[in-house]
Amino acid sequence: MRVRLFLMLALALLPAWGAAQTIVPKLDQEGRKGDVAREAKEKAEARFKATDTNGDGKLSREEVADRPYLYENFDSLDKNKDGFLSWEEYVGHNRWPR
Repeated sequence: MRVRLFLMLALALLPAWGAAQTIVPKLDQEGRKGDVAREAKEKAEARFKATDTNGDGKLSREEVADRPYLYENFDSLDKNKDGFLSWEEYVGHNRWPR
C-alpha cells in the first residue's frame, strides 16, 4: 500500500519536476550563471551568423554542410519541418531571444 501511494505521488509530481529542470540559465540571471549564459549566447550568435551565409536569419541544409553535427541531425533539429533551422531550433531552446 505504501509503495503504491509513493508511486502515485511520484507520478503526479513528475511533470512539475521535469518542467522545473533546465540547465540553460536566463540571460538576466545574476552572478556566474548569468555571465556564462551571456557569453554562450554571444558565441552561439557568432556561429549562427557565420553559418548563415545568405543572411536570411535561418540555416538551410546547404549552409550547415560543413558543420557535421548540424548536418547529420538536421531533420531532428528542424522541429517545424520547414527545411530550415531557426535561431530557436539552432540553440535548442527559446530562453535566448535573438
